[in-house]
Formats: sequence, structure tokens, C-alpha cells
Amino acid sequence: MRLDNIVFRLGMAPTIPAARQVVNHGHICVNGKRVSIASYQCQTGDVISVRNNPRSKQLVEAYLAFPGLANVPSHLDLNKSNLIGTVNGIIERDWVALQLNELLIVEYYSRKG
Repeated sequence: MRLDNIVFRLGMAPTIPAARQVVNHGHICVNGKRVSIASYQCQTGDVISVRNNPRSKQLVEAYLAFPGLANVPSHLDLNKSNLIGTVNGIIERDWVALQLNELLIVEYYSRKG
């Protein structure tokens, strides 16, 4: 639910580091307000848009022409003509392609303390 990850998943940037840079440079707005913090936690119902600036729109349109991912996840919607994305819900655990055992992670960090 990080803003840089959502920008990447929407196809507004080809990679996660590129999405982080797009956000840090102030090209992205959340609910109409400019956000330049890549770790901003998005909520259900947030509207992610491109800043009303010709440079910002040109950059994101170029990235959308050659998306890094083939499809947009089910918890996000993208309106390519208006350059607006919407967070419809929280991502489902099954959609994440990583197979990991959370119990092992908890055990590892419990020994560190």
C-alpha cells in the first residue's frame, strides 16, 4: 500500500526505483494534494493522479506507453486518458507472488531481541 509501489503497479513508472523518483520529484497527487513521500501509506478509496503540469503528464504518458507490468492488479483501477488511478481495496495475499512462511520471520526477529 506504499505510494511508490502503487504508482509502479498502475504502470505510471517502469520500475519501483523509477516510481520512487517520480513520487519524490512531486509528480504525483493523492486525493488532489501533492505527495512527495514514497513511503506514504495509501488507503482504500484514495485517488492517485498526475500533477497538473505538462512535464509531469509527459513523463507519465511516456511510461504508460511501455508499461513494466502486463496488467493492473484487481485492487487498483487506472483511467489512462485522465492519468488517474484509484485504490479499490487492500491487496489480497494470494496476489503476491512470494511464497514465505511468516512464522519463520517472527521467530527470527524474536531471537534478535
